[in-house]
Amino acid sequence: MNEKPINKNLISVIVLAAVFIIIAIVGASSTNTAQAASSVNSVSYTEFQSMVDKGEVTNIIYSTGDNTMTFTTDSNSNVYYSTTYPDYDDFKKDMLEKGINVRVTSGSLSSLALANILVVVLILGGTAIIARFFMKNNGGVAASSSSNSSVAGKENTNHESTSNVKFDDIIGQDEVIEDIRFITELIKNPEKGERMGAKAPKGILLQGPPGTGKTLIAKAIAGEASVPFLYASASSFAEMYVGVGAKRIRQLFAEAKKKAPCVVFIDEIDAIGGNRNAQGRNSEDDKTINEFLTCMDGFDGREGVFVIAATNNAEKLDKAFIRPGRFDRQVTVAPPRDWTIREKMFRMYLKDAPLGEDVSYENISKETAGFTGADIAASCNEAKIIAIMSNKDYIDMDCLEEAIDKKVFKGNRSKEKSKLTHDREVVAYHEAGHAVMTFLTGNPIARASIVGTTSGVGGAVFQEERNTVFETEQSLKQQVMIAYAGRASEEIKFTEVTTGASNDITQATNIIAQYIERYGFDKEFGLVDLSLLQNNRMIDGASTVKKISEMSTELYNDTLETLRREYSKVEALATALLERETMSGEEIEALIA
Repeated sequence: MNEKPINKNLISVIVLAAVFIIIAIVGASSTNTAQAASSVNSVSYTEFQSMVDKGEVTNIIYSTGDNTMTFTTDSNSNVYYSTTYPDYDDFKKDMLEKGINVRVTSGSLSSLALANILVVVLILGGTAIIARFFMKNNGGVAASSSSNSSVAGKENTNHESTSNVKFDDIIGQDEVIEDIRFITELIKNPEKGERMGAKAPKGILLQGPPGTGKTLIAKAIAGEASVPFLYASASSFAEMYVGVGAKRIRQLFAEAKKKAPCVVFIDEIDAIGGNRNAQGRNSEDDKTINEFLTCMDGFDGREGVFVIAATNNAEKLDKAFIRPGRFDRQVTVAPPRDWTIREKMFRMYLKDAPLGEDVSYENISKETAGFTGADIAASCNEAKIIAIMSNKDYIDMDCLEEAIDKKVFKGNRSKEKSKLTHDREVVAYHEAGHAVMTFLTGNPIARASIVGTTSGVGGAVFQEERNTVFETEQSLKQQVMIAYAGRASEEIKFTEVTTGASNDITQATNIIAQYIERYGFDKEFGLVDLSLLQNNRMIDGASTVKKISEMSTELYNDTLETLRREYSKVEALATALLERETMSGEEIEALIA
């Protein structure tokens, strides 16, 4: 067995630390005495005797070095008094008989205070030595140069690879690919750009929620251009040690120049590229971002180094990042809105799996509105696992819907239904309210479910996307009524309502706030961006809060009135959900139409 040699320097530091700890423990005993020397009221011996007779004195410290004594009283133990020590043999005996504690110390109070200061200095000095040791052996690699280290001696800070991903491998981002395809042409054939006097942009910024394929797109650019792909996470540049982040960035760009032409992909760029005026930032963060911008400015577009950055929080980036000449092109990578694109993704991830005859790609694609490519990949893999654990020879529709439910409800399906009978009934009427209001407002339903999970009894109504990206005044009000319909259904059926509508209330509040503050639909405030005025403290939020509350009450009452008229539909659907737990959109419409 190979054993690592013991680090002698580490042993020395441990021994040194132990010595400092012992010194600290010994020195601590003098702390109170040193404090006494720092703020002492001098009194005559007669005054001292008078305080003793009154029973006010509690502790006496006798310093043999300067023949003085310091004492405290019971009224305030933090206030010290000093007087001359009476040189007679029975003094200590007399004080002890009066219940006064007497302690004798060698040396003067001032020397004890000095000793205490020296102890503090020793402790601080020892701490600095130990910290320097660990910086040298951990972060210190950043201070030394290593030809084998990719970025400032930190392993895996960036990774070089050859990407085999092509644009044809990416599903559902045709518009994005069309927008960036020219980049690969300029990287592969720079002479084409030179003839026209065109330069490839120094970088593009891919923005969008997690799991939408930003990294895959960056790899495809490198793969199409057949150039090296250098990956780095911006969080690896954010360090506590001075200068480490900036040095890693310099070494990354130096390596990129050696590999040129190449693609440099920096993920989570907001880790270093946040607004420099934001609270919580420090000078080291600013040095790192300044170094990054300096390196970007050092390219003239002809070196063949193309930088791609990705972020989930583009709004938090410093404006200097996105000015022309740096990240010239900003591309939004969004989840697929069209169910047919999600269908292609499901088919791709399930192409090698045995499927049951009941599997409907159309149905599962329609009920996964808002899912990203990563969500669909994870759901397909989860469906395969469910099939294996259920001893099935193939993946059926139930496996897929259970996998989707697990993603939505964040838990496995519960096998115990009887213990939660009332809760299941509440959820059934809650979700039936959502579904009926969705149907009444003319919005499509994909599926409704009240399947209980290990995270609790849950339910959901899966809606299909509408064939528009714009919202109208009426559509926003309908969305609020759909959100309120679950709670309204509970109130109509059970009189009392539960906490199950908390997420619905949050969603409705956000829609109403946008309706009033940003979209200009409110007649009273008109075409004014109230959120902008509030952010600049030109108005307070009291007036808008009042308006939001009024609109909320109005729409909730409209929801109650609408559901009461059509509550037979809610009753029928709730009863069916309690029996079947999950129903498709077609089944729901056939029941309540």
